[in-house]
Amino acid sequence: MKILIVDDENISRKILVSKMKPIGTCVAVNSAKEALAAMAAAEEENAPFDIVTLDVSMPGMNGQELLEHIRKKEADNNVPKAEQVKILMVTARMNMGTINACIKRGCNGYLTKPVSQAQLLQGLGKLGFDLKDAVKSDENGMAHTAGVAEIINRFYSDKIVLPVFPSIVKEVEELVAGTDPSIDDLAKIVEKDLIISTKLVNIANSPLYKSLDDVESLTAALVRLGMKHTLGVCSALAARNLFNSDDEALKSEMDRLWLHSFAVATLAKRLAEEKGLENLDTIYLIGLVHDIGKMLLMKAFVDMYPDVAVTDRNLQLAIHEIHTTFGGVLLKKMHFSRHIVHMAEFHHWRDFEEDADQNMLIICLADELAGELGFSFFVKKDDAYTEGAGQEGAEDAGQAEEKEDRTKIIERLSALSSLKYLGLEPEAVLKIGEQLKPLIKKTSRAF
Repeated sequence: MKILIVDDENISRKILVSKMKPIGTCVAVNSAKEALAAMAAAEEENAPFDIVTLDVSMPGMNGQELLEHIRKKEADNNVPKAEQVKILMVTARMNMGTINACIKRGCNGYLTKPVSQAQLLQGLGKLGFDLKDAVKSDENGMAHTAGVAEIINRFYSDKIVLPVFPSIVKEVEELVAGTDPSIDDLAKIVEKDLIISTKLVNIANSPLYKSLDDVESLTAALVRLGMKHTLGVCSALAARNLFNSDDEALKSEMDRLWLHSFAVATLAKRLAEEKGLENLDTIYLIGLVHDIGKMLLMKAFVDMYPDVAVTDRNLQLAIHEIHTTFGGVLLKKMHFSRHIVHMAEFHHWRDFEEDADQNMLIICLADELAGELGFSFFVKKDDAYTEGAGQEGAEDAGQAEEKEDRTKIIERLSALSSLKYLGLEPEAVLKIGEQLKPLIKKTSRAF
């Protein structure tokens, strides 16, 4: 395999070369001009490059312009799409507008600096390249990276059993979208699934939905929840089932990940209401499944390597680095809409533009707010993620200097471009989160 690395920063080039060397022969250049010369020479030798990585920001012709130039030349020469060079964009900023522009210009994927081994393996696996050599050459002999690479290999070779969303969710969705749906029709669908119908009653009596009196029947629960809320609850119950495990250590991690996902979904729905958005059920579902890549990666790792602790910090960080792209591909394989796939893939991006998708902004803001409230899967401390820290620890730590912490949270929220372009006030957003926090903790247990 031949690889061309184009980056005007010497350190970035060296890092990519060191990570790419086990996979193929690398040529590194520092400008678009040198890149075009190297590609022309390779074509003359009838040995073109298989992969090109382009730094987005370069003096002279930048990465986007070089990408466009390469694709135009291929089109002029009638190069079939399957034979076109695979191009990965490399960016130092998680800017949605830039990456969307690169995707429209024909890139095959993207990497964010500093590029990690796990992130690189995910990008190559998605493009269909065999990662066996990369696994054998795993730097520092770290088993977690080799394990993640093997999972990626198996995933893209269709050797991993994918989770299935119950058909009942689709049936309820079609009923709600239909003409004159009735509670009786809804009950006929829901009662076909004993687990979901039983839990619906418990959830209708949970703090998030409870009124003065308890309900005792499925029909009464459906009346209380209403058509659209029932669809959301069924989606949540279906999603909750994906976060189950018979392995005790993995179950503990899955429970924490579920709480984070449920918190993001609940907060996103409430923030969407605040903005007057109408597609609340879709936003709620996105929140529930936005971290599905992390769920499957952890499950697959435990199945393949039962002797390795799933709580290992390096493993968790490797999974964290690739879970968004992995989750997007997984949801696509599960036949979710392109819109939801897009949300899962980009929910950790931070730099947005004024015309950014409102749903994306809502999900990103909800994800940040969940972390600030103590519902992170990772608790970020001193710019480093600490694994295994649950929301209780974060809550206890926050009680000592509550007023100071609240001021800092508002400052951090104020810096988010997602909040800026939604036109929301940071103090109002935090107040919404504080109101929902106890309800989220209590209601999540009902699922």
